[in-house]
Amino acid sequence: MDVNPPFVFQVDSDVVKEVYCQRANYKIVLDESVQDKTTCAIYFSSNDIYFPNKEEVFRKRIVDKDAFEWYGTRINNVYKHIFFRDILKQWYLKGVNEELCSIEKVVTFLKTETKGCSIVTLGSSSGGFAAVLFGSLLNAKKVLSFNGQFEVKSLLNTSNETIDPILFRYRDSALVNYYDIKPLINLNVDIFYFYSNGSDWDIKQHSHIKDLRGLNIISFKTNHHGIPFVKQALPKVINLDKNQLMLLTKTVHHPILFSIKMIGLIKMVSGIYVQLREKYKRRK
Repeated sequence: MDVNPPFVFQVDSDVVKEVYCQRANYKIVLDESVQDKTTCAIYFSSNDIYFPNKEEVFRKRIVDKDAFEWYGTRINNVYKHIFFRDILKQWYLKGVNEELCSIEKVVTFLKTETKGCSIVTLGSSSGGFAAVLFGSLLNAKKVLSFNGQFEVKSLLNTSNETIDPILFRYRDSALVNYYDIKPLINLNVDIFYFYSNGSDWDIKQHSHIKDLRGLNIISFKTNHHGIPFVKQALPKVINLDKNQLMLLTKTVHHPILFSIKMIGLIKMVSGIYVQLREKYKRRK
C-alpha cells in the first residue's frame, strides 16, 4: 500500500514549486570596476532565507523581494559575485532550480562560470554547509563558513519529515552520500570555520570534524547559531586576509569584544540595535 508523505510547505506547496521551476534562484553580478577579472565570490543563503514556512512570508521575501542573503554584504575587489539560495531549505541537496536540480549539476554549472578564476565561497548554517561542500569540489582558494553544518545524517534520528522532508524522503537514495560531507572536505583549500562553542547543534558539528588537521577553527564563546558576532562586522570579517584570519584561530573570542575590535564601539552598539529591531519585526 502506498503511503503519501505529509505535506510540507517548503517542498510541496504550489508557490514554492513554481519558483523552483520558473526562477533561476541564483544571481550573477559583475563589478566592472575591478581590474582582475579572474576573481569570483560565491555566496550561499541559509535556511533562514525566509521564515516561518508560510506562503505569505515566502511570497513577500522570495516572490516579491527576490531576496538573496549576502547580496548587500560582499567581498571587496571581486569581479564576479554569484549568489545562490535553496528555497527548499534542505542544504542544497536538490540544487536550486528545475535545471540545476542536484549538487552535481550545480558543480558543473559553477565550474563553467568560474573557469580560470580564484574562488572564495561563504555562507552561514546551511549556507556554510554549501560553502564547504562546493568550495571543496571547486578547489576554491578560500572558504568562510559561519557555523555551517558538516553532516545532517544525524537529523534522521532527531528530526522528522515535516521539518526536513528531503532528508527523509531520499534517505534510501544516492543522495545520502551528501548527508555527511566530512569525507568530501578538501583540506588543500583554506577553510575557516567560525564556531559557536556554546550552541548544542554547533558543538555536535564541531565534534564531528575536530580531528581534521588543516581545518581552521575560529571559536566564539556564545550559544548563538549563525553569525557568532554582531552582523554589522561581517563586511570587515569577510575581507580579512589569510594571515589575519589565521591569527583569529589562536584564541576564543567574545562576540561583543570581537565586534568592537572589528568595527568600534559606536558601530557595534548600532549593530545590536538593528539586529534587535529586525528580530522584533519578525516576531510580529
